[in-house]
Amino acid sequence: MAGRDFAAPRRRDVRAWSVVAEVLGAGLRYEGWSACGCSREPSYRPRTRAEVRVRRDVAVRDGVPLAQVLGRRDPLTPE
Repeated sequence: MAGRDFAAPRRRDVRAWSVVAEVLGAGLRYEGWSACGCSREPSYRPRTRAEVRVRRDVAVRDGVPLAQVLGRRDPLTPE
């Protein structure tokens, strides 16, 4: 279950599916609703392998969990 807001890439788009696998493997979901379902909180998720690569490098450099950095719109700005 990837989440309510998951929009599947085209079936043959291997690069896009590798990004989806990385995001889901880190424990994140494509979910914009809060846990109670009462408000909408848009969540950032990377869309390209380059975005994943930059966030993976930042996570290793800063010693931060990958899931935390994958959810940031700007990987260099801590939230």
